[in-house]
Amino acid sequence: MVDYSMLSTIQGMVVLIADLLAFTLILRVYQKTKRRSALFISLAWFFDFLTVINYTVLNPYAIGFFLSIVSMLMFYGVVELCKEEDRAVTLLKIFPLALIPPLLALYFIGLEILAKIGMINIISGFIIMAGAHATAGVFFLLAGFSIKSIEEIYGRKARYLFIGLVLFGLHLFPIPIIYGLPPYVQEVYPIIGYATSAVLVVFLTALTIKLTHSDEFSKLKTLEIPQITIEPGVLIVNKEKYTILKETLKDIPVLAFVRDLKEAADVWERYFITTISKEGKDNFISPTNLERITELSYRYLRMMEEKGSRGVIVLDCVEYLLMYNDFSSVMKFLNKVKDFIMHYNGTLIIVVEKEAFADQQWALLMRLLEKAQ
Repeated sequence: MVDYSMLSTIQGMVVLIADLLAFTLILRVYQKTKRRSALFISLAWFFDFLTVINYTVLNPYAIGFFLSIVSMLMFYGVVELCKEEDRAVTLLKIFPLALIPPLLALYFIGLEILAKIGMINIISGFIIMAGAHATAGVFFLLAGFSIKSIEEIYGRKARYLFIGLVLFGLHLFPIPIIYGLPPYVQEVYPIIGYATSAVLVVFLTALTIKLTHSDEFSKLKTLEIPQITIEPGVLIVNKEKYTILKETLKDIPVLAFVRDLKEAADVWERYFITTISKEGKDNFISPTNLERITELSYRYLRMMEEKGSRGVIVLDCVEYLLMYNDFSSVMKFLNKVKDFIMHYNGTLIIVVEKEAFADQQWALLMRLLEKAQ
């Protein structure tokens, strides 16, 4: 015979541990980076800890109150994260906000119908339980759709977090119904409900910890940056000159897009430009994904300015980019990055060999250099 009480206790303990771990680790990130998004997300997991405790004693009023705070903090944290990355949260484009009121009305109508036909009981606190879960579900869905706006920056971490937030939001809607079912049905709830919640919470805590501990989130916020002596603007150099420059830049948090990660200093933020797709390798970028390189360059330069310094970007892959993109596309990309460089008073180092270009192409590349001086 299955001991449902023991099962629910174990699953509850797993969730509580995950909540406290996420709260502690993400709060430490906030203390280091001072990014408000980390503070809100860490507090969301602390209030989820309080919510789970009240699930164990089945206090519907406390559950409703704390769960509403969890969803508010998670949504606000995600929106703040998007703002920190200079990304507008264009929910209207990706989520039918106008459908929320009628869908919530249908949800409560459905609960009343189930109560009238005797499938569920309207116990004390049921209304607050249902209202809080429905509202929290909506806000988790909104947080999930919001995170998609920074997928270009955080890659798979943002994509999986989107999935996790949406699934967590959806799973909240049926919970009040389960608590209104007859007692003999509720006995099997720990196997289904608690297990689902536990898996989703552990999944979400792991994802939020991974995202807030990523280089994209915190690296430039925590580095002490030495004085940068290299001149601002665009430098077009060959391999020999680049080898000399690397010694000058070895202690600077350069943003580098390269064909060989071993040639870049450890302190650099390095991205490998390759057609090879490696699961979980967010620093692997396809040569056709010029938009991602542009986005990373903009974000890096902005963060370096916030740090009170100037950014240095190395492109040691231009010939490789030309193998997979036409010359005009690569020039448009270089001009856009050059504009960012000029705006933020940074330095762009383009590593190329003249022999790899036709005369007309080399002339256009040199014109890019002239416009940046």
